[in-house]
Amino acid sequence: MSKIKFSITVLSLLFVTNNLNAIEMTDYKVVEGYYQDAYVNGQVNIQSGNQEQTSYDVHVDANTRTVKSTLPYSWDFEALANSDFSQGDKDEDDSVDSYDMTAVTHFDNYIDGNEKTFVYGSGRLGYQKATTSDDPDDPYIEVGAGLGYGRVYNATPLAKALRIMEDLLKYKIVNKDLSDKGYIALAAIVDENKEQEFESKYGPVEYKKYWYEAIEKVLKENGILDRESLGAFGIVRIDEILTNEKVSQRLHGWKVRGGFGKVLSNYDGDSEDATINGEFEYGLPIGHESQFSENLYVSKLLDNDTDTELSLTNTMSYTYEVSDRIDWDNNWILKYQQNDKEEDITSNSFSTGFIYYLANRLNFTTTLSLSKRDGGPDEENAWNKSLVAGIQYRLK
Repeated sequence: MSKIKFSITVLSLLFVTNNLNAIEMTDYKVVEGYYQDAYVNGQVNIQSGNQEQTSYDVHVDANTRTVKSTLPYSWDFEALANSDFSQGDKDEDDSVDSYDMTAVTHFDNYIDGNEKTFVYGSGRLGYQKATTSDDPDDPYIEVGAGLGYGRVYNATPLAKALRIMEDLLKYKIVNKDLSDKGYIALAAIVDENKEQEFESKYGPVEYKKYWYEAIEKVLKENGILDRESLGAFGIVRIDEILTNEKVSQRLHGWKVRGGFGKVLSNYDGDSEDATINGEFEYGLPIGHESQFSENLYVSKLLDNDTDTELSLTNTMSYTYEVSDRIDWDNNWILKYQQNDKEEDITSNSFSTGFIYYLANRLNFTTTLSLSKRDGGPDEENAWNKSLVAGIQYRLK
């Protein structure tokens, strides 16, 4: 009989364990949402002594992403910039530099309250300077418009709510886990969009008091808070998670866009072509710790003045949350350019690395990257390999 009781107890524990946090990221389909992040990364290598002059190799890059979603419209903006500065150890070695910047934005306006069909406007900007050039190329500017279908939901607030509850359960500040409905309610409160509402209403200093009271109210309404309030320790832990800890973005859903564009300025300063464009965006959280994202952009030039006929960019990423302060980040960027006269060009760039979230918005990163360009005058015969470590600063 004792063995039977033991087996029942084990099975019950397994059932309870498997049903903790039964809610899935894809269950969060709140349309109203806001997300923003921005980073600056840097690596420096300086050498002197036993050489003709001081040599150095400096790399700085920055990226930012903003997503604003409402029922009638959604807006996103993403930008990435890279710069490199170097000088050799010989007297005749001059200092050289290179940089590039790309930015993409979309504005999707959903038609007559329809949650899936929308018209869109888009813009793309590029600016670059090669190491071998004295001056930067002309800027690349393209605008577009067309029709789209689908919606992508930002489930990052739910990831924050899960982390908060994990902490409150760990320190026994609450007596049990939230229901799925309770998690949705808590996630809606910790959303950055809601934080902005509190800050706008109560000011940048006082708003957190009212924001945390709203979080406390959700816990009380779900009957999991025995005491009168979260207490000082509970408030400190929530503040640590929402202010200092970084929760990587969680997106789910898909969008397709199709339309026409116009190249207002190209890198060569000559061509101004019309384009027909197609885009596909997809996001899928895997469990509570992982995020897979896919973005595809194809542009076909019409009546083109340049050799380029078609360009394709595919960006795929996978992020795994190893712990509250460590993320494993992986990226693959594929670019293809079909040319009329010259050889077609294909380039691949892979990177994998860890982000260690330190205090005061400082992060330590280690990244292994591989890249290769096939075709064209700058074709590479072997893969470029690099392993770098550096400091990352989180601006937002």
